[in-house]
Amino acid sequence: MIKSLLTTALTTAGCTKILYESDKLSGITSDQIEQTDIVGYIIEPNNLTFDIKSNGILRVYSPHYIEILAQVKPEEAAANNEILLESLALIAEKFIYQLVISSNFKKIVSIQAVKVLENKYDANVIGWSLPITLNYLEMKENC
Repeated sequence: MIKSLLTTALTTAGCTKILYESDKLSGITSDQIEQTDIVGYIIEPNNLTFDIKSNGILRVYSPHYIEILAQVKPEEAAANNEILLESLALIAEKFIYQLVISSNFKKIVSIQAVKVLENKYDANVIGWSLPITLNYLEMKENC
């Protein structure tokens, strides 16, 4: 359920390719990314907390790392990379907005984005990494 909501939000925000991995296997291979792709990369958490509230259970996934990435050429000028980073930051804003308006999650607070630098993956990509703790609103009666 969470994966499909994240995929929809990333696609609506402007990502053209969505990739998933567990946080223990995190890594992008260059043959999965085209030069023109804007990649929404979902690094799924390995932890889930069941938070008991009144007569229900709230699932807390902490955290998902969502990366908004694009491939760059190694010889590209730093100024061009800054322009690309700015456009990827706008896509990240649109992604967060899509999560907020979906009303599927408890309050989403401030998110501190971290730059993804060219040397993180083999694919020579840059972008933004967003650690997001998602509290999915799905109340169930006690078992």
